[in-house]
Amino acid sequence: SVIEHRKKIGEEFELAENFAGKISSLEKEINDIRKECGQTAKKLSAERKNISKKIKKEIEEALKYLGIQDSRFEAGLINEIADEKADSFIFVDNKKYKFNSYGFDNVEFFISTNLGEDLKPLVKVASGGEISRVMLALKSILAKSDRLPILIFDEIDTGVSGRVAQKVGQVLKSLAAVHQIIAITHLPQIAGMSDLHFAVEKKKINDRVVSSITELKVDERVNEVAKLLSGEKITEAALNSAKELMGIS
Repeated sequence: SVIEHRKKIGEEFELAENFAGKISSLEKEINDIRKECGQTAKKLSAERKNISKKIKKEIEEALKYLGIQDSRFEAGLINEIADEKADSFIFVDNKKYKFNSYGFDNVEFFISTNLGEDLKPLVKVASGGEISRVMLALKSILAKSDRLPILIFDEIDTGVSGRVAQKVGQVLKSLAAVHQIIAITHLPQIAGMSDLHFAVEKKKINDRVVSSITELKVDERVNEVAKLLSGEKITEAALNSAKELMGIS
């Protein structure tokens, strides 16, 4: 025990005598790791830039198909310089940058949905329907490499109708080949594309509103799509249109 204690205090004494040298050695080791991380982050950033060019073109084509004709799209990569007094940073080309587990890029989407307009942050300028269609375009492009098993689109039909709604439905249908798609919708053009239908209803039971969900049979599915076409009073024409939309003879 005495020998072990002598060894321990000997190491502490040695550290105390060469304290500045030990700190210098540790700082060099940390800075070497910061430079190594910086090199990895730089390679990752270069890959992102290459991929963003491909995604830009494909998303603009997808948005044109979804009814936003004159759209321009950019994925901006922003790198923030770290404060001189910051403790957490990496070195990239001998400059200090902020970072996280994904590298040193902050990614922001920029879009222009009308001809002649400048690119602006997507989150600030796009309407609800436009954001939904941008997300749908992104998901349709990234579907093959995206490992998410389920995608939920809550009223992606906001702000769209008619021909565009039908195209949104067709894109959702193609996405269903690689994902489980759950779509909440009020448009017959989208509802008619699905393989299964569930009706969500609210009822008043004993002074309380209760929500319920029911899987619909084929005839019930046709009736619900017909309601979306003609309202509560279902006409023969609405039923025929519903069957045509759903591909049911």
